[in-house]
Amino acid sequence: MRQPILQPQSKVETYMLFSLYRATRPLPALGLSLGLIGALAAVPALAQTATPPAATAATPTPAATATPKSVDVPDAVQATLNKLTGGTTKVLGAFEAPAGLIGLAVSLGPQKNAILYATPDGKYLMQGMIVSSDGKNMTQAEAKQMLPQPPDAAANFASLDKTHSYLWGKAAAPKEMWVLFDPNCIYCHKTYEALKPAVSAGKVKVHVIQAGFLKADSMAKAAAIMAAKDPAAALATDEKNFDDAKEEGSIKGDMSNKDAVAKVTANNTWMQAQGIGGTPYILYKDAAGKAQDIAGFDPDIDGLLAKIGTAS
Repeated sequence: MRQPILQPQSKVETYMLFSLYRATRPLPALGLSLGLIGALAAVPALAQTATPPAATAATPTPAATATPKSVDVPDAVQATLNKLTGGTTKVLGAFEAPAGLIGLAVSLGPQKNAILYATPDGKYLMQGMIVSSDGKNMTQAEAKQMLPQPPDAAANFASLDKTHSYLWGKAAAPKEMWVLFDPNCIYCHKTYEALKPAVSAGKVKVHVIQAGFLKADSMAKAAAIMAAKDPAAALATDEKNFDDAKEEGSIKGDMSNKDAVAKVTANNTWMQAQGIGGTPYILYKDAAGKAQDIAGFDPDIDGLLAKIGTAS
């Protein structure tokens, strides 16, 4: 049984937005859900694989938060976690959470980390975020303290040699960026449309890292783009008739080119290994040559371009 809950807790001044799972019925889908969110709880963004606007850039840095008090995992909570995830989830630590809940820092594998909550009796397991009445994302703060942190922009930039990309734009453009795209990602589509005038004008060139993970046919569509004689033109085809309502690109999937499939698979692997939780994901170097990143769609393209240094 799964129910979205928004419950005010005036006593502790918190608000909880959860997906709620009962321990009375096995739920194999929970393991898949946790696998998809990967390390999202460890970064300042909501747990979505199609990453929404990068609003966190305008959010003031939160004040330091006290480290949550560690507790032992109740046997009933561990039993529920094992039952609902097939025993695949490792508890990295447990702590006291608001409203009498037990917080759980968990891992399903490398860079697949998350914060969960449970009732002490183990009857309910919750996946979501807790926000205080003053707007502080408690779950985000807990994740930063309780979970291994993913590589930063510099580490991700340094590992670009493990990716396979193609060029969208003019090679002589004075500025450049690397963008991780999924062909069915609505925010990738918004990024594409927002960047298109600057790319067409020769202001910036984009190295597209084609991933394919968001939907069942994402891999096939990504492989079709990578296999094309002109991948940038194939990407344009995918984006030209993008179905916003269904959040689906328009290119026809094709898995016949094994080299293209292998390249997309390598990009997916890189994304997971680096703890990148969703698309679009943008990498660039600023005027000082320092690697920077943006997780999500940034509608202020002019502002973004102003931050990018001249391509070497």
